[in-house]
Amino acid sequence: MSSPVRPFAISHHLETQGGTETDSRMLVTLRCLLAFSALAILAAPSQSESLSTLHFVFLLIYCAFSVIVALVWYQRDWPVMARSFHWIDTLFYVYLTAWSGSTENYFFLFFFYPILVSAFSWGFREGVMVTLVSTVLFSTVGLIANQSSTIIPASGLLLFGYVISYLGVYEHLLRSRLALLRAINNPWHPRFGIDHVTHANIKRLLDFYNASSCILITRHHSLQNYVMYTSTRGKTASLEIQRDVSKNVVDALLTLPETLGAYYHDPEGPWWMRYRGYSAFDFDLKTKTNSFRQECAVWRNLLDAKSFATVPYAHEGITGRIFLATSNGWFTSADIDLLAQASDAIATVVGNMRLVEELIAGAAESERLLMSRDLHDTTIQPYIGLKLALDGLYREAGASNPLSPRIFDLIEMTESTIRDLRNYAATLKDNMPMPGEFLLDAMAKQAERLRRFYGINVDIKSEISPELKGRLAAEVFQIVSESLSNVLRHTAAKKAFVKIVCENSKLLLRVGNETPAEFGNVVNFMPRSIYERVRAMGGETTVEQGNEGFTVVRVAIPM
Repeated sequence: MSSPVRPFAISHHLETQGGTETDSRMLVTLRCLLAFSALAILAAPSQSESLSTLHFVFLLIYCAFSVIVALVWYQRDWPVMARSFHWIDTLFYVYLTAWSGSTENYFFLFFFYPILVSAFSWGFREGVMVTLVSTVLFSTVGLIANQSSTIIPASGLLLFGYVISYLGVYEHLLRSRLALLRAINNPWHPRFGIDHVTHANIKRLLDFYNASSCILITRHHSLQNYVMYTSTRGKTASLEIQRDVSKNVVDALLTLPETLGAYYHDPEGPWWMRYRGYSAFDFDLKTKTNSFRQECAVWRNLLDAKSFATVPYAHEGITGRIFLATSNGWFTSADIDLLAQASDAIATVVGNMRLVEELIAGAAESERLLMSRDLHDTTIQPYIGLKLALDGLYREAGASNPLSPRIFDLIEMTESTIRDLRNYAATLKDNMPMPGEFLLDAMAKQAERLRRFYGINVDIKSEISPELKGRLAAEVFQIVSESLSNVLRHTAAKKAFVKIVCENSKLLLRVGNETPAEFGNVVNFMPRSIYERVRAMGGETTVEQGNEGFTVVRVAIPM
């Protein structure tokens, strides 16, 4: 299933995309070849008599320019060609044509080089612009030289320039599609979870098409639950969460057969959208159909978009459908084919992650039970013995003893530690996740303990979603606990703060403590355990001295 490429529709995706290293090396080398070829042509015995010193100097300058660009690009590992270069090439070839006084020479072919560079490096629009400018300037030179045959090479330049630009954007399109599928199929760390991976991939579809919204609705037949994932232009990742939906909503949106993909355009939109209208393709029968047009018209109103495309989603007992809606573009049959491949890739990645999670859960269950028993026998029991000893010491000292309040505080600290250890052991044993709201409560309890027993005031500010859960929330709590423990053990600070925000698909954590002036400059350090924990999650850790007298540990973890 295929259709012509939409050069004007997709050019905005390709404006900032450069060629590969091989393309850049080839284009830079080709400029050198053309420059020295022009010098050889004009230095030939038949042309050397008319080659003035000024022309010879210009040729040498262009040759030197080509060589310098090649050397610089080699040192920079062949980046994409700058926009100004192909315009310099165009003007120089116009100069060669004008100086020779004829449009019927070899320099006519040189114009295809800047067209090639602009199209393959900067997309269709830039290639057409260079083609038009080259054609106009070439024709102007021919008219000034009074050559009636200029119209033939000028027409060829315009025609083949357009074809080259078209092929350039087609090559860009293929690259971008392969890059999209490669990004979707990249292996994910199991800690991210299926929900995060699904959101990230539909966000990739949204960005690739510059669409307004992307929706994935799934139906798990064995569990009889229905889940909807959404990604909307302009919304932050922290606000885009999966949500359960009712069976009525799912039935309304999944009325198409599970093997059918389709696109639909607003019949009252621009003429080119009305011309494309509607098309559906059955992936099992490998045929197009005009059925279900009315259902798609209803969906367009429901999605509140000028046009949309939809493809089925299916993997191991889970079925659903992907909807991609846009208000400023259109779709073709080739987009249905690409979306179907992306849907299969997403389903495969999710299935692999689910399998990995099951393997990890099965392998870790016995280890968690063993750790829970070891924790009870080697840690909790000694703490209980310590508490009993402190209780006996408190009764022996009596209430009138000046040390009794301190002993009583130690008893409370021991009870709190035993309670935390028992909760942790229960969590290990029952494999219970730590949801976001419990994360905030746990941090608040930690701060209260530091304030009560050690006089350290901890200010906690959080802008994270309450839906944050699982291993990520547990890891964040461990980082915060370790950071506050470092404040207690390694500093004399009485003020500290914790701030957690979700920004640009990252969880940003800042833990800081005041640095009293009498301690002077603090030696640079890196908390090793925090650094290793964050690095294992693919994040970054930095330590800096704030302007307000605070030492701050900054952590950024991809979500």
